Amino acid sequence: MNPIFFGYLFCILGTLSFHNFYISTTSIRFVPEDNTFQITAQVFLDDFEATLRQYGDEKIKLIPENSQEEIDSIVENYFRKNLLFEAKGEPLDFNFLGKVYRNDLLVAYMEMKVEDSLSRFSIKNTILFDLLPDQKNIIHLKLASKRKSFLSVSSKSEFEIPDDFFNSKN
Repeated sequence: MNPIFFGYLFCILGTLSFHNFYISTTSIRFVPEDNTFQITAQVFLDDFEATLRQYGDEKIKLIPENSQEEIDSIVENYFRKNLLFEAKGEPLDFNFLGKVYRNDLLVAYMEMKVEDSLSRFSIKNTILFDLLPDQKNIIHLKLASKRKSFLSVSSKSEFEIPDDFFNSKN
């Protein structure tokens, strides 16, 4: 091919702006028999590592070869600050079960016990907003065959779940 063609192509490509997409996914499954929520959050490893470096140890490396106890503690603390649940206006606490590395993702597992009846339930997801203003967090809520999804962005990160969602008769 002609070198002039490659030069022209390079100039055109150089003027185009590329947009990166920053997305996480949080799946929340309600198990009515146990009154628990099973929570799985997936974030891109490099973005999550950069965020953790911003607020802690600048040398943190999210790799299996490093001390996982310390990393688990840091990861858990981050999720506790950025994935919040409320029922009846009161904060709900979850158990951090652990995390795994899957290709270029960090997958965190959590579980949350709740009272028998749920009302005024809300979810707030601000994962990676502190580092990436264009971050988008997809939230999937499941109860049997019912599904509800939300898109959390920096301008809207909290979602109220209707009381009837947890009514198994619907």
